[in-house]
Amino acid sequence: MTLVAGVHESHGATFEERGGVRVAAEYGRPDRAARAVRNVVGTIEMGYGVLTVTGDDRVEFVDNAVSNRVPHEDGASCYALLCDPQGRIETDLHIYNAGERLLLFTPPERAAPVAEDWSEKTFIQDVEIEVATEAFGVFGVHGAKATEKIASVLNGASTPEEHLGFVRGTMGDDGVTVIRGDGLTGEEGYEVVCTADVAGSVFDTLINNGLNAAPFGYRTWDALTLEAGTPLFETELEGEIPNVLG
Repeated sequence: MTLVAGVHESHGATFEERGGVRVAAEYGRPDRAARAVRNVVGTIEMGYGVLTVTGDDRVEFVDNAVSNRVPHEDGASCYALLCDPQGRIETDLHIYNAGERLLLFTPPERAAPVAEDWSEKTFIQDVEIEVATEAFGVFGVHGAKATEKIASVLNGASTPEEHLGFVRGTMGDDGVTVIRGDGLTGEEGYEVVCTADVAGSVFDTLINNGLNAAPFGYRTWDALTLEAGTPLFETELEGEIPNVLG
């Protein structure tokens, strides 16, 4: 679900539904936006589902459910798969250890089913799972000069050095978390996370302040990730067996 529809519209965006949520599809010239990312930098509002997992047993609980080890350290993260009993992929997800909670990004349609399923399996463990999709804005910043872009607007921290590492700082007066991505578009990439109430301000900062970033939508995202050979959940991962995928 877009939190900043008005900002998208002011830049000429059209919209479409993906995973049951409304996202920006394009801004009139998706091919031109793709060139902007390849040559300079662009920014996109990500239509993730978001889960928060709290409680003393949060790391152990999620670690037992997913394919990869969940980090115990604040500021660390991992990419993981959640599979059904037959070993088929139910969802992929990024897991961020944010101190007293884990923050999980999923495909938009998977957040609620995962939360419901996990909530039924907590038993005596001290774990609480909540859908928090509408509480956070997440913006991707991708391109040849993505690092320069982030550095030009991030205050109080340096850009994270490790892939999937993150730092906390501000952009203008707005608190943000900046995550270094794992190159899904084939270029340097970051994700900027903020609370929903400042999402419009943060998106405007990413587009207009410091080194300007061209807004782009999901049709450009599809083209960029296809060129980079990045498998996406909806088209290549859902229902597959990881060992078969390679």
